[in-house]
Amino acid sequence: MLSIVDETCRRAETLELKKLGLMGTGFTMESDFFQKPFYEKGITVVSPDEEDQKYIHDKLMSEIELGIIKDSTREGLLSIVKKMIKQESIDSVILGCTELPLILDRDEFGIPFLNTTAIHVDSIVEYCIKK
Repeated sequence: MLSIVDETCRRAETLELKKLGLMGTGFTMESDFFQKPFYEKGITVVSPDEEDQKYIHDKLMSEIELGIIKDSTREGLLSIVKKMIKQESIDSVILGCTELPLILDRDEFGIPFLNTTAIHVDSIVEYCIKK
């Protein structure tokens, strides 16, 4: 079984990333299941502040997961990323919810946005080809 978290960590290592912002559901951002494997590789994962976590979670549950994609929500999410770049010096963003790439569909601000779903699928395909 290939872990989506471990495969995302491998991608971060390949890209030589050192400090990543984590966006996802409230559970994902509050838990440490992303932080642990990254920490073991010398990579820091930080979540947005509590207010921003609530905004992200609310938009995921009330819009994005329902297929509602609004420019105002995209701008709100991007403003959180900008804030994390400024305050936390992140060099990348983990899109830690499978629906986030629906609204954050490209890299922004000169840093990579890691689409965990695409990374996971790529790893599975690579694994199957090698077997």
